[in-house]
Amino acid sequence: MKDIFVVEDSKFDRAKIKEILTSLEYSAEYFSEAEEVLRQIENINKNKLPQLMIVDIVLAGKLSGYQLAEKIKRKYDVPIIFLTADSKKKELNQQLLNGELFLNRPIDYHELKNNIKIIMGKRKVDYIIEEKVNKEIVKNLDQQIWYFKDPYTYKMVNHSYALFLGKKEEKFRDQYIYDILKPKEAEEVIAENIEIFLDKKDIKNEKWYKNSNGENRLLAIKKSPIFNAQGAVENIFCQAEDITEQNILENELRRNRDNLQRIIEAVPDMIFLINKNGDVLDLWTGDESKLLYPKKEALGKNIKEFLTEAAYATYQDKINTLFNQKNSVAFEYSLLIDNTRKYYEAKMLNLETEGQKQNIIVSVRDISERKKSSLKLEKLSREFETIFNNVENAIFLINVENEELKFQRLNTFHENATGLKTEDIKGKTPVEAFGKDFGEELETNYRQCLIEKKTISYEEELDLPAGKRIWLTKLTPVINDKGEAEKIVGTSLDITENKIKENEIQYLSFHDEMTGLYNRRYFENEMQRLDSSRELPITIMIADLDNLKYVNDNFGHQAGDDYIITAAQMITDSTRDEDIVARIGGDEFALILPDTASSEAQKIYQRIKSKQSKYFNGNNVINIFSISIGYSVKDTNELSLEEVFKAADKKMYVNKAENKK
Repeated sequence: MKDIFVVEDSKFDRAKIKEILTSLEYSAEYFSEAEEVLRQIENINKNKLPQLMIVDIVLAGKLSGYQLAEKIKRKYDVPIIFLTADSKKKELNQQLLNGELFLNRPIDYHELKNNIKIIMGKRKVDYIIEEKVNKEIVKNLDQQIWYFKDPYTYKMVNHSYALFLGKKEEKFRDQYIYDILKPKEAEEVIAENIEIFLDKKDIKNEKWYKNSNGENRLLAIKKSPIFNAQGAVENIFCQAEDITEQNILENELRRNRDNLQRIIEAVPDMIFLINKNGDVLDLWTGDESKLLYPKKEALGKNIKEFLTEAAYATYQDKINTLFNQKNSVAFEYSLLIDNTRKYYEAKMLNLETEGQKQNIIVSVRDISERKKSSLKLEKLSREFETIFNNVENAIFLINVENEELKFQRLNTFHENATGLKTEDIKGKTPVEAFGKDFGEELETNYRQCLIEKKTISYEEELDLPAGKRIWLTKLTPVINDKGEAEKIVGTSLDITENKIKENEIQYLSFHDEMTGLYNRRYFENEMQRLDSSRELPITIMIADLDNLKYVNDNFGHQAGDDYIITAAQMITDSTRDEDIVARIGGDEFALILPDTASSEAQKIYQRIKSKQSKYFNGNNVINIFSISIGYSVKDTNELSLEEVFKAADKKMYVNKAENKK
């Protein structure tokens, strides 16, 4: 499947878009009508949808670009760039279509190209984040985790959720809820999802569901909206905990409320009473299964019999600390029990008898789950560091501290590409890091990102230790739960070579390579632009080299080229800065002279002729060198510049005939 679908019925605009996509090395499929697109999408796998669609608002056929987009967005998560010439309609429909990108006609080559690069780049980064990070976060959790991409469609699930329903994780991706759940359950889920998209609030509830084994299980479910940069709900994040056993226990506790409540309050953990030597004098627990020995066997034993050598040494050290310095201490240790690593948190408190510190209360809590989660987070942190420092894009982080912006860090690619080092700018404001003028310029952009509270992008030329380069920079604010921006994530793409090439192409597209003058294309564009100008008079002057063919045939094409370049220089030296001088043919030049009446045009004509005479007399040149010139003036809006051009061309041929006498 192609990377991009282009829905455009204008051959001219289609060619321009094709040129852009080819330069970006993206494959594309082109359509003239919306109906063709819908038929095509219905026949392809959802995993092979285009990554981007470029859609003309006004299309041939029954459906408009808006109607096509509405049908696509109901089912698929495909970003769309609209091409429109109607700014009012743009504002209205931009709200309806949830912030899709609208670009005005005529198509601006660089604007469209940059936006395609940004969107496709974001799709790539989003994919990496979703596949490589989110998946790692959720896949090993015992909790059931799943996402909805919209009220009707799954986005992804973790192993626990898939196992509960007896399906594979990949079967949920981009699947309709009706294809997964029973109709009644699906209706309830969709109704809740729609409520979340409308109200933008969490939903919590407890419901009984049958798992894949046919067992009824009570799930505590929380659904939370995930917002995009514009504040609209983009996805729904869901998590569920199986509380069936907890529910059974709670029902039992309700029947024994008074006695059990006192036990729970008094003995939340395993509680040991030991002496300074470590002998167990007494213990209490609400769950004896947590004990390594039954209570009767544990009493009278020394803690050394329960612990590893390393854990016992820790206990002894903390006991000594407790008796010598402190009234309480806390520490962590681990034990290998039945080939499973268990983690514990112990808190010790001195018990005084008649002012003497003799015995110790030890409260022990199993923190294995918390510790495992902490280790998982550490693993994820390492993975983040790996991604952060291996992405081939310059990334920088800025902290927002009491309304001050301070650099936090740079990734490895940034340091290598710019010559800056994290240690040189860490904790500094832009002004502190780069000086007043440069720093204030940077800070202005950063603060604009904070004001708008959304991603912004711009081009900037920076003179850094590694040299002066042009960057396409993107700033994204990190918004906390209070709606405040607490950090800025910046990415910069080096586009220096692209800009150089673009400028070269831009220059060559409007200039004659031999003479450096404007070319026919530029001249005709200016003719069209100035034709409606009310600033009159405007003079068109046509100049044609005489005997160029004779020079080429008798002295060679190099002499002919020199002949043309000499004439171009004479004409340029005779005109003003505001005049437009173009080579529109092999031996033909055309001039647009703004705000120029006939008398001023005659002066320019005379200057060219004068330079021709001086050059002819002062140089050993071909004795047939001459330029035929004609001009005509537009001094009323009744005349078109095309008519003035033809009149000037006729006068030039009259002059050419005179030169031959």
